[in-house]
Amino acid sequence: MKKIVCSLVFLFVAGIASSAALAQDPQLPDVENLDVQGDTLLWDPLEGASGYNISLDYRYYDTVRDANSYQLSEPGTYRVIAFNNSGEYGSDYGLEAEYGGSDADMSVSYSYDYNSLLVYQTCVNVGAGESCIARCPRSYKPENHSTIYPSKMTGGACSTSDIVEADAWVGHSSYTCTVPTFSGEVVAQAICFTR
Repeated sequence: MKKIVCSLVFLFVAGIASSAALAQDPQLPDVENLDVQGDTLLWDPLEGASGYNISLDYRYYDTVRDANSYQLSEPGTYRVIAFNNSGEYGSDYGLEAEYGGSDADMSVSYSYDYNSLLVYQTCVNVGAGESCIARCPRSYKPENHSTIYPSKMTGGACSTSDIVEADAWVGHSSYTCTVPTFSGEVVAQAICFTR
């Protein structure tokens, strides 16, 4: 009887220890050297990471794969959290970088019509391989209307001032226009659903 009780106690303690080990979240190291240079968020690549989640003002914002930079257009506090294909990820309490807003050569305008908000991001002197990105804002206050909160992006468009075709990439809340050669002006448009 004594052996059975000891065995049960041992199994109980071992079960608690293994449950505690499983409850711990697997983590990658935090990214290092997070910095804002102009309108670009930069960090050192992390060995073993397959991508990075970008957070803006402590909320998920976007995801980057196979890159260690991100084009910024919305002011706020940014963090970068690494992840890999095994489900491991870094801490969201790592380094922060502040971004005050776009350079003088970039501008954004809005057009609101009932259930949709059109965001136009204009970028000038866009070099080969560079992007112009239109993003749905977290909130927007149209003239003579209460504040709206776009819930998702439903589409977008790209246009250039030169005879240059732009490659488009659609994110959860952004529309990216990347040019293969120099363009004097690129306009990225995002259509944001507000209902």
